[in-house]
Amino acid sequence: MVHAIISKTREDYNLIAQYFSDSRYDVWPELKQFEKYVKPGQKVLDWGCGNGRLLLVLKDKAINYTGLDQSDELIKIAKEKYKKEIQEGWVNFYCIATEETKFADEYFDLVFLIASFHHLPDEESRVELLKKIYKETKVGGRLVMTNWNLESEWAEKKIKNKDWTQMGERDFLIPWKNPQGEKLCDRYYHSFTTAELDNLLSKAGWHVESQNSETPNWAVDKGGRNLITIAIKKAP
Repeated sequence: MVHAIISKTREDYNLIAQYFSDSRYDVWPELKQFEKYVKPGQKVLDWGCGNGRLLLVLKDKAINYTGLDQSDELIKIAKEKYKKEIQEGWVNFYCIATEETKFADEYFDLVFLIASFHHLPDEESRVELLKKIYKETKVGGRLVMTNWNLESEWAEKKIKNKDWTQMGERDFLIPWKNPQGEKLCDRYYHSFTTAELDNLLSKAGWHVESQNSETPNWAVDKGGRNLITIAIKKAP
C-alpha cells in the first residue's frame, strides 16, 4: 500500500507536470519569508522541487542549489527552465525515482521541504527521509518545511463540500483539475498536526525551533493554509 501510494504520487505529477508548472511560475508570498534563512555560499537542498520555482527566491543569493523530485517530467521542465544556471554550475536537478542521489555527510547548509513531505504515506517513509536529510546537513544547518494545513477553515470547507475524499482519519485524496475543469487525478495528502511533526522530527534528530500556521496573504479564519516548521541540527 505504501509503495503504491508513492508510485501513484509520482505518476500523478508526471501526468499533470505541465499544468502544475504553468500554475507555479512566480514567487508566492509565503515563499518570500524564507529568504532570511539563505546566506551566500550555502549549499541548499530543495526536496520535492517540482519545476524549481524556489529558485526565483534564491537566484540572487550566490548559493549552490540542488533540486530533487520524484517526477521526471517536472525535472525535465526544471532543467529546461534553468538551463543557463545549470551551465553556470551552481544549479543541479535530479529525479530521485530514476537516479541514485548520495551526498556526503554534513554537505548541505539549508534544506527545504516545500509542500512535499505531506505526500509521504507512513511514519517509516517520513522518518527515513528526515534521517537521511539530517545526516546530509551540517551542524547548525536548518530544515524549512511547509505542509498543507488541512485543519484550516479553508480545508474544512473542502471536506464538508466533499471536494476531497477522506481515506482515513488524517489521509485525503485531493483532485487536480485542468483549466477546463476536468479531473486528471487525485493526489494523496496526509494532514499533519504540529505535535505529529514535532515527534517525527525529534525521532530523526532534529530540534524544532518553531511551528505555526500563519502565512502572508494566505490567512483564513482558522490559521493559514500551510503549517510552517523550522528545525535545526544541533551539535551532539
